[in-house]
Parts: sequence; C-alpha cells; structure tokens
Amino acid sequence: MRGWKVLTHDYRPPVQGGKPVWDGTAGAVSAKVQLDRSADECGRGWNFTRRPETALRIAGLWPDGRPSRLISVGVADGAEWVERGDKCRAAQIVWGREAGVAKARSAVSALYAPFDGDHRERMVDSTMLWRAALARPVRDEEAVAAGIRAALTARGLDWELVRFPAARAARDARAAWDARAAWDARDAWDARAARDARAALTVEYAALCGWTTHDPDLLTTGIRDAYRAGLGVAVPVPGGLGWAMDGVG
Repeated sequence: MRGWKVLTHDYRPPVQGGKPVWDGTAGAVSAKVQLDRSADECGRGWNFTRRPETALRIAGLWPDGRPSRLISVGVADGAEWVERGDKCRAAQIVWGREAGVAKARSAVSALYAPFDGDHRERMVDSTMLWRAALARPVRDEEAVAAGIRAALTARGLDWELVRFPAARAARDARAAWDARAAWDARDAWDARAARDARAALTVEYAALCGWTTHDPDLLTTGIRDAYRAGLGVAVPVPGGLGWAMDGVG
C-alpha cells in the first residue's frame, strides 16, 4: 500500500505540530506506533492518503507560511494499516521521495478541479508561484522593500516603511500599539505569509469570475515578490508598516 503524506518545510506534522518526524532520507523506516483500528477517520498511527491532492487538501499548501512538502510513503512490511474515509493510517511507514515541482503542480491541478475551467490553469500557475515565493529563494532587502512599496501602492495605502532587525521586534511594536488603531490598520493589511497567499488567491479567483470589481492581482502585486526576496513579516506599527527579513527572530 502506497500513498502520500504532507509535512511542513522542516519535516514536522502540519496539523499537530511537534518535532520533525523525518530527516529527508528516502527509504527510511518510521518508528512503530500504536494503530487505532476504530472507525474514526482521524486516529493514532502514521496518517497518509491515497491521492496527493487529498493530502494537500487536508494538510495545506503552506501550513506554516512556507511551502509544504508532499512526500510519497508506503506501509512498512508486516505493519498493520486501515483506511477510513479520505485517510489511511499505519503502525509503521517507509518514507519515499518528495514530489518534484511537476508532481506537486499535478496535485494542485487535481485539487482545483472544482474551479471554473476558464480560470483553473491560471489559478494553478498562481498557486505554484506562491509556493515558490514562500520558499524565500532569494535574500535581497532592497527587493523586499520595493515589493512592499508596490503592494502598498496597489492597495491605495500611503504608509511609511519601518525596518526592524527581527520579526519579533516588529510584532512587539505592533502589540504595544493602541488596540483600536491596530485593529483598524489590520483591516487594511495584516501581512502574514500563509494568510497573504490564501487571500491573494481568493481575491484573484473572485475577480476573474466577475464576483468583484477588484484587479485580480490586487493582493498579489508586490507582496509575492517581497516574500520571494526574503520577507519575514510585515505588520502595522506606529508610524507605518513594520517589516523584517525572514530568519532573523
């Protein structure tokens, strides 16, 4: 029995969290755990799905603000396993290989089967671009600042940029701000990677379908480029929009 499992970018369970459960080595055998053989769809064991798109639907495309890892798995020899609803679980699994870009794209395309046919390919393209951007493949502070400015302009916001040395400092500054002012500003923009990607794709599809009069790229312009260049966090703070690079607290 083979299937698919999703982990976070650093190999942690995307829903329950906790420590990494795999080191990226294909062929590695997991620890053996107690298997819940009840009729419950969610239960103790190594959970996975038959189809890659089902795994992405359950665990997410970027559960921690970075692209999730789509990994092939198999039931270990002699291990018990059960199938309940959309999910399978086993007492022990063998880790396979992580899906490449083409396989991940195919899974996203299958996941988006309910989308309007005229817009499906564009939404798949946009989703894959977001997955690539959230991996932060580039580190360029000037490009991040330029992207944020472009995003502010697209949203009709004339805010100053406030550079912070670390993400924690930006978040602390926001937390110290007057609660009501912060809430009003958050309505305009509360930049968090996973939320930004979901919101951008939602606005894009709604606009393409004619459900709104927004530019389809309203929430994509600038900010996706900023994440690609290494943006860690951007939040409203006193004096403007505070931002910090990824990987610095």
